[in-house]
Amino acid sequence: MTDFGTAARRMLDDVIRDEPVSATFLGVHAYDGEFPDMSESGFAERRRRLASHLDTLQSYDPATLHPDERIDWNVMLAGFAVEAREHDQLQTFARSPSLYSDAAAGGIYGLFVRDFAPLAERLASVQLRLEKIPALLRAGRSNLSRPPALWLDNAADECAGAIDFLRDTVGPHASSRPQLRRALDAATEALLEYAGHLKCQRRAGDGAPFAVGSAFFDFKLKHGHLLPYDCETLLAFGESAVRSTQASLDETARAIDSGKPWPELIEIFREDHPAPPTLLEEYRRGLDAAKRFVLERNLMTIPAAERLRIVETPPFMRPTLPYAAYQAPGAFDEQQEGIYYVTPVDSEAPDAIRADQLRGHNRFGMLLTSVHEGYPGHHLQLVCANRHPSIVRRVFGQSTVFSEGWALYCEQLVLDEGLSDDPRMRLFQLKDQLWRACRVVVDVKLHALGMTFDEAVDYLVEVARLERSNAAGEVRRYTLSPTQPMSYLVGKQQILELRERERTRLGAAFDLRAFHDRLLSFGTIPVSLIEANLV
Repeated sequence: MTDFGTAARRMLDDVIRDEPVSATFLGVHAYDGEFPDMSESGFAERRRRLASHLDTLQSYDPATLHPDERIDWNVMLAGFAVEAREHDQLQTFARSPSLYSDAAAGGIYGLFVRDFAPLAERLASVQLRLEKIPALLRAGRSNLSRPPALWLDNAADECAGAIDFLRDTVGPHASSRPQLRRALDAATEALLEYAGHLKCQRRAGDGAPFAVGSAFFDFKLKHGHLLPYDCETLLAFGESAVRSTQASLDETARAIDSGKPWPELIEIFREDHPAPPTLLEEYRRGLDAAKRFVLERNLMTIPAAERLRIVETPPFMRPTLPYAAYQAPGAFDEQQEGIYYVTPVDSEAPDAIRADQLRGHNRFGMLLTSVHEGYPGHHLQLVCANRHPSIVRRVFGQSTVFSEGWALYCEQLVLDEGLSDDPRMRLFQLKDQLWRACRVVVDVKLHALGMTFDEAVDYLVEVARLERSNAAGEVRRYTLSPTQPMSYLVGKQQILELRERERTRLGAAFDLRAFHDRLLSFGTIPVSLIEANLV
């Protein structure tokens, strides 16, 4: 191993040790009974180590490194630089109540979501983590200082979902295990107390704003995503994409029914949806069809021994996941099984909200969702990334611009390649592209230009034509994840432009499958780093 390789491995081991919940999801199980130190002193120590890691990286001249190591250097530098800036400027540990409730719920969920060890062994780790939840949440109560009211509401809802999850998932195993039962009861009581504390803070009025401001937003675009944008140029890109996609929607709608505008057609076609009890089964059929198409059309190589399982979104995740999502297999998991989450219709919600939710699961959008989350989208891309020989890239390669851009690119790709010639499918693909273009606009305006939560919801309802209940869930997530919402369309555009440059460069030798396989071979890293090393 080279000197840089040794240093990188040392930093990687340090990060994994500091983040035991993330380690569980990665497939590293040496810390399955632990939580990260989320006390004020724990966050301060993490910041000191970040400074040390940055100093170590900057002691190397990237020009002297092997090209693969140079990519690793860039990826690590981007991750550490953004994390340090987030700590110093955003102080998420003092502003985000979900940081603590998510850790509590996710730490237990990660031990159940995959059968990586015998149940008895995993339950021992569950008990250890349950016993630590009260202290974790006390640290959260001590650290939090005037969080945004919206985030308090969101975290309180997540606590309720976490309690239901613990009772439903751990409860059946605790009846014959008194120590596990005591740990479970103490953890659920701590979550109730934490939610109560958040509600008391909420009654005290709004806290700090959720917006990160233009300076941080620009920093993350340049140094985290390695993009050639700032707030101004990114907003111009998003607004242009909104206009061009609206024009394509108008053209497609005229081909279907010249007497009805596209929003009216969308509303008509949204009524074609499965009944709630059959929702998951219909998604499974769509997923199978998408995978068959990738194989038959020879679009790219599907790695051997991968699997994808569809399940209902866990209750504690539903407040910010109104539709569907994907959980990749751990980078070090022997069995590469992904999890495809589908958020069910809320049986306890008012009729109007339930009807909105069902329309969001219409049949024309469902197949595209399975393409996006499954084949050839997130699942295929991330399983390929987990095969990369660089363990640094497997752990630190988390470019949302590439991963989300790839999944959105795939929605257009499969229709361009003949998955369906039904113009209604194209209409929904363009409608979803409009939604992603709107995300670019909302992302910038929410965090850098003063757009309010309600204005963002209205924009998604009026321009992207989302159901209001789902638009609210979307915007709640956007407030927590600056620059993630813009990733989809920006990444797709980067991939399309790279593909066309490669087509021009190679001429008749260009092969679409070979391009896709080569693209996916680099891991989940910025497109700019891929292109610099593509030849």
